[in-house]
Amino acid sequence: MFKRIIAHEYSSAFTRFHRCSIALMSVSDDSSITLLMTLSTSFCCYSISSMDADTFIVSTYFHERPVCTIDLQGNVGDIQHKLLPDKSYGLFDSACYYISSTNTLVFSDRDQNTVYMCDVTSGEGHVIKSDKIVRPGHACAGPAGTVFVCSEGTDTLVQLSQDGEILMTHDIGMACPYAVSLNRDGTRLIVSNWTNKQNMIKLFHVSR
Repeated sequence: MFKRIIAHEYSSAFTRFHRCSIALMSVSDDSSITLLMTLSTSFCCYSISSMDADTFIVSTYFHERPVCTIDLQGNVGDIQHKLLPDKSYGLFDSACYYISSTNTLVFSDRDQNTVYMCDVTSGEGHVIKSDKIVRPGHACAGPAGTVFVCSEGTDTLVQLSQDGEILMTHDIGMACPYAVSLNRDGTRLIVSNWTNKQNMIKLFHVSR
């Protein structure tokens, strides 16, 4: 299994490695996990975000559409955008994150050292390229409408504004940060890395 998100109050969604499916599971208070349903797709998904109560946005690999939607009935749809490259990505080469409050899709192109921020209602957005962003990984929403993006090549967490401006880079004392997530009340940030040596998970307090 790959990427996990909280899909509903008591369930989580996982993309499944090389099985072209998404698993919806419930997690009880005692940490018992129950498989609720499986969504089969004709393509392989990597990262996943909730778009609304019934729909996910996923990034794909070895597929003609780099990102698309899939609902709980298994229906697949396109994302409106004018910025994302029209190409097939390899495994781990891209990741997406959706911010429902601003209808913004954040898409990382690892090989091109580029982050895209797209308004899915208009298709417009911003292309962010900087020497501060090298091999970008996963992203998440931050405080006050900002966005955190992992920059594996600089060992930092980059904080972007809604307009795609780089506000700050955070040295988090971790080599190759790759995945990041904010808890529900926005007070804790969890970051994990991806190396051939020492992998770790760190928890940070977020100031508002």
